[in-house]
Amino acid sequence: MKQPPLKQRHSAAQIHRRLVKEYGFKGGESTVRRFVRQYKQLKETPNSSIPLEFDPGEFAQFDWGEIIVLLNGIETKVMLFCMRLLYSRKIFVKVFQHQRQEALFQGHADAFDYFGGVPKTIVYDNMKTAVKKVLEGTKREEQEAFIQFRSYYLFDAQFCAPAKGNEKGQVEKLVQTARAQFLVPVPQVSDLQVLNHYLLEQCDAYEETYVPKTKEQVGERFLQEKQQLLPIIGTHPCARKVRASVNSLSLVNFETNAYSVPTRYAGRKDAQINAYVNHIEINIDGNCVAKHERSYEKLQEILKWIITWMNWRKPGTIQHARPVRRANLPPSYQEFYKRSLSKYGHGKEFIKLLKLHREFTMETVERAVASCVKERLYTADSVRHYLYLMTQPEATKPAPIKYEMEQSVTVKAPTFSPYDQLLQKGRYIH
Repeated sequence: MKQPPLKQRHSAAQIHRRLVKEYGFKGGESTVRRFVRQYKQLKETPNSSIPLEFDPGEFAQFDWGEIIVLLNGIETKVMLFCMRLLYSRKIFVKVFQHQRQEALFQGHADAFDYFGGVPKTIVYDNMKTAVKKVLEGTKREEQEAFIQFRSYYLFDAQFCAPAKGNEKGQVEKLVQTARAQFLVPVPQVSDLQVLNHYLLEQCDAYEETYVPKTKEQVGERFLQEKQQLLPIIGTHPCARKVRASVNSLSLVNFETNAYSVPTRYAGRKDAQINAYVNHIEINIDGNCVAKHERSYEKLQEILKWIITWMNWRKPGTIQHARPVRRANLPPSYQEFYKRSLSKYGHGKEFIKLLKLHREFTMETVERAVASCVKERLYTADSVRHYLYLMTQPEATKPAPIKYEMEQSVTVKAPTFSPYDQLLQKGRYIH
């Protein structure tokens, strides 16, 4: 073996023992230790570096950093996205809850928007969200989604040698600077968006920093570099795509949570989840059939819209249906359901009301339901009538319905004299 593993190489003490046993060495162990120390000093190459220069718009470096924040009073680990242009030293930093592929893409898109352009080459380490396999030398087998993303923005990727993070030293220094200057003391925020707004202000203020070994500020150099960046030609979907199935409860499992889809898709095995940083889209047959705010809690059921998609073949189950009980419906809906159930003895009117959300927006239906409750009208047809009044043009609106709750009705008593006359004439009624 030419080069044994690092942890299984000879120590000075082991060398001394072998010299004594195999060669009858008479010297002490300290003599061997001194020799080994001197030999290492001769073999070691002094640490040195070569000063580098970059053309405007040519190179940027990217890296993730791990930080701690107090999010709603809870100590939370989040990831710091860091990118730096190498000519101007212009920086962009942003926090995400994780470093999955969708966060990587979204961070890039946000950085490009902030810079107003795209650097021609970006330097990375060998992260799994971009690299599928490390090949010989500088060659890499990249993740297909990463290839699609960078091909859209037309930038090239350059990867460091394994375990050689110093090859992107500028961005590693940025991670340290951001931690020490922007995030001390530990930030206390109620929302990561608040923290990101603060970090963007720090990125702006950093333009007043001087570029090392020059008399120019970052902002001055950035004005030159911005002209050489590649143009942004559009926005690429910053999503991670995952195959999924729809179970019998019309739920799709993603990570540790379940998200609802329309009941007609129950049992489908060909769903695709497009996972974005803040929301997810569920696609079937090439169409988006459901969109939900993404939950980062564990073991959650996100049932926000399933109440409008259910078939409700058994209206009697509605008062115990989990989607309805968890829907946090407005007070007007709860009043409508309570009164209609008391008046008609079933939940059919409430089910018809929920189905109106398939045709009208949530805000419009809420206003119509509130109007009906105010007028003590507890049928879905009444809600639909108000919806038409609110949504149709003036020329096509039906006349308002006038309801009089205390209206009295007078019915005349029947008279049978015409029938008596027919009988007297001997005629029969068939």
